[in-house]
Amino acid sequence: MNRPQGHPTATEVEQFSRALDGRVCSRLSADYEARRRALVWNGRPPECFPSLIVEARSAADVVVAVEFARHHKLVVGVRGTGHSYSSIFMCDAGLLIDLSRMNTLTVDRSEHRIIVEAGATSGEVAAALEREGLAFPVGHGAPVGIGGFLLGGGLGINCAAWGGMSTFNILAADIVTADGAERHASPTENPDLFWAMRGGGPGLPFIVTRFHLHCYDQPGAITSNTYLLRFAELPHLAAALDAIAPTLDRRLQVMLAVISAPLELASHCAPEDHGRIAALTAIAFAHDAVEARTLQAPLAELPILSDCLVRVQDQATTFAGILGQGETLLVSKRFRTDNVLCDQLDVAVDIIMRHLPTAPSPASLSLIVWRGQHDHPDAAYSVSGRYFVSTYAQWGSAEDDPVNGAWLKRFYDEMAAIATGAYVNEFDLEARLDDVGRCYSTSALERLRTLRQRHDPDAIFYNPFARSHH
Repeated sequence: MNRPQGHPTATEVEQFSRALDGRVCSRLSADYEARRRALVWNGRPPECFPSLIVEARSAADVVVAVEFARHHKLVVGVRGTGHSYSSIFMCDAGLLIDLSRMNTLTVDRSEHRIIVEAGATSGEVAAALEREGLAFPVGHGAPVGIGGFLLGGGLGINCAAWGGMSTFNILAADIVTADGAERHASPTENPDLFWAMRGGGPGLPFIVTRFHLHCYDQPGAITSNTYLLRFAELPHLAAALDAIAPTLDRRLQVMLAVISAPLELASHCAPEDHGRIAALTAIAFAHDAVEARTLQAPLAELPILSDCLVRVQDQATTFAGILGQGETLLVSKRFRTDNVLCDQLDVAVDIIMRHLPTAPSPASLSLIVWRGQHDHPDAAYSVSGRYFVSTYAQWGSAEDDPVNGAWLKRFYDEMAAIATGAYVNEFDLEARLDDVGRCYSTSALERLRTLRQRHDPDAIFYNPFARSHH
């Protein structure tokens, strides 16, 4: 629904600011545009201009901000760390609450639990847990905010073994609802909101201020095997992987990145490789080095890997190392992504073989993650597929935005034919907002709509999926 938006006076904004631990930036502030742009990680801030940006420092700040917005009929948008490919959180003319300064955390070693504020990053969570001998399936980059990551499902480190998706490790959360009240959501308290929190993604009818998460013992050995092959060999590699996939242990994280060949390997590439290579990485999360080698063996023994360009095995690594490696793939200034979940790996690879060589930017890359079969608990996250296939368009100049966006859309228009679902956190919500139903089951999508109407009847919270907001 459309809500008429109020215009608080300068005096009212000043009074509001004094009621907060954090700070308020209005469109009249000298640093407004710099702050607005800094909210967006992907290098492409949309043409959306919040009337007020609130840097919250506490749950009490969030309550005050929601109440102020209600009084002035301002739509409320929420940002965790802003690590979003689509910047879907950016609401126009409303009040945007920035949670990035809310990053405190408390680890309970004996209970295998961490209580973490919604603005903390994956790197902060991983480091705090490692000091206590624990681990959590955080995002694959240190700056990835834990809040948006978990609310969208969370395709995290070793999550195939730890919950299926990271969101299923949420035990409970502290939230602020549209009436400005602080509440607790768990399987027994506000269970409908707890259901929505686990994978509902953007546009939920509440703000999470703090998560209560189940953690795991730090693996005794984490080892990485890497194999680099020519791009033209990708179909054969994918076929070999698909054949043995049912035998793989879920504690083996298998990722296949199709990237530009580094200079030292360029001379090994033939014309049909289009300057690209296939990089297969398998990370074992095991009790000890012997078990790690056992987990790695089915892949390591594939005949196609016996003659690869580069083969590096049994490399000990850590969560920090994995987080750092994830960041090295993103080398440009501007980013956009799309993805599918699917079961037909051979068809997906065929589409990659035809579209990736036509990328406007050589830095753009595709990624295939083996997921395996999972039976998820009842939650808003409700899609599945044995493989996650994503493409990360990245480039350097604003003038190249249209050509890269159009290329990515053509690419995934074709991928859509084999999709069994999609991962909302990396779905191209700029081009496919009307197709967001792919990220949920039909029943889950309808239940989310009903929950929004019930818990936020006045549409206080910005819902990017409601066409009235565009």
